[in-house]
Amino acid sequence: MKLISFSTVLFVHPVIQQEHTSPLNVLSSSSLIDPIVQHPAISALSIDSRPRGKLKAKHKYIFENKKKTDDSTLLFDELALVACNTGVVPRKELFETYAAATYIHAKFPHMKRMADLAAGHGLLSWFLLALDYYDNDSSGKGDIANPRPRTVVCVDRRMPPSADVIATAMIERFPELELRWSYIQSDLSAIVTHSSCLLTSVHACGTLTDYLIEMAIGSDGDMGAPLAIVPCCHTVKARKGYRPHRMSGMEVEEVVALVEERKKSQDYLKPNAVLADVVDEVRSQTLRNAGYEVEEVMLPDIFTARNRLLLGEATKVAAANGVKKTGGFSNLKSPEIFQRYPPSSSPIQIPLADDEESIAHCLTISGKERASKRLQKQIPKHFSRSLVMSIWLTNFHTGETSSVDKSILTLETLQTLANQCCEEIESDEIQCTVEIYGETNVQPETGRRSQLYRFTYTKPEGTDASKASFSRTVAKRIDGMIRERLVDKFGDVLR
Repeated sequence: MKLISFSTVLFVHPVIQQEHTSPLNVLSSSSLIDPIVQHPAISALSIDSRPRGKLKAKHKYIFENKKKTDDSTLLFDELALVACNTGVVPRKELFETYAAATYIHAKFPHMKRMADLAAGHGLLSWFLLALDYYDNDSSGKGDIANPRPRTVVCVDRRMPPSADVIATAMIERFPELELRWSYIQSDLSAIVTHSSCLLTSVHACGTLTDYLIEMAIGSDGDMGAPLAIVPCCHTVKARKGYRPHRMSGMEVEEVVALVEERKKSQDYLKPNAVLADVVDEVRSQTLRNAGYEVEEVMLPDIFTARNRLLLGEATKVAAANGVKKTGGFSNLKSPEIFQRYPPSSSPIQIPLADDEESIAHCLTISGKERASKRLQKQIPKHFSRSLVMSIWLTNFHTGETSSVDKSILTLETLQTLANQCCEEIESDEIQCTVEIYGETNVQPETGRRSQLYRFTYTKPEGTDASKASFSRTVAKRIDGMIRERLVDKFGDVLR
């Protein structure tokens, strides 16, 4: 395969320094986050040596005792105090997420619908909401200058417990934000992107960044969706799912060759920096080829080593020139790309359009309890165990009604007996539902009749999905208890 020259396919820039001058010159000034870089908490928390240490209540003094006349970090201090109250936010994550949110908000102040994808505990989403609130609602001019508040939806396969903790603390401090935020447990393939919603993600690992770029380019609407992504865990290994986007004009082998060629440069001290630069340059050029204006900003490396923020916005010129759109990610015809991500099997769709119907829909499917119900409907056998029991209704010899009175051995009687046995299981809280299963069976030789009953064992409604399954052994144990009680109370009625 012929190697395409890097200079003919991608823009070339010098070794990326901490202060990166954007071609759009919108965020070229470091003054946006200078106060945060100079914050006394940097040294007090030792974030360089203890980056994953959690912020605790004991750290609140660092953000409370600043001079009252210094309001340059007023909002940051407020959010840091909330983070300290939660006890679940890593130290460096407070700084890197706030820095990313600040740049995103400065670049896209007009975007009123945003999506935090692969959101984790959703810290970025809350910071984006707080920045919008601070600029508009809290100033008292919101109704005049900006009548529409920002809303953010988080999407991830699992909503961790820390997300609940942070949400509770943020709503307590900023109650106005409660209905502007939602969190949907789902695979990202359920998303229906739209040009009116900004796609965001901080530390989108590996090929997830490429996946989000593909989603943005293929969005519904007049143009592609704007996006703001901090990539990490760069790779060019095809076995890990890496494929340069078809609009980059490159193949995997060409990107690999460029990485090896760049490694020979004396300007690079760290091999991983070469890999990150080349892969992100390919991504930037992909967006430009799709009609985007692309801006790169480097977050302070004291916060994170994986600090490149890609900001992309589709241009009206590209839309006017007929840049090809695919009508949504679900319709993209590129099966060779992102083979790690199978087609959506989600029972829901997540519309990201900035309209009342889409926002309301996201709120109705938001939360862990609703996610648990969806999962239980999707794979019911994982969350319930059914055992069938056959009970004689007539005697063996005469074919007549057994010695057991039919009015006593009813469906209600079996249900009561099952409830009693479930209550005696101390190791787990389980409920049982008894129902008639099929028609009454008549034995041809004797005329003896029997009936099948199905006993379905589940956890109580509202149980978290992570705790809603149980082993078949437990169900069989309860089934054995019911059989013993039936024989003891009603005689030989089991078929």
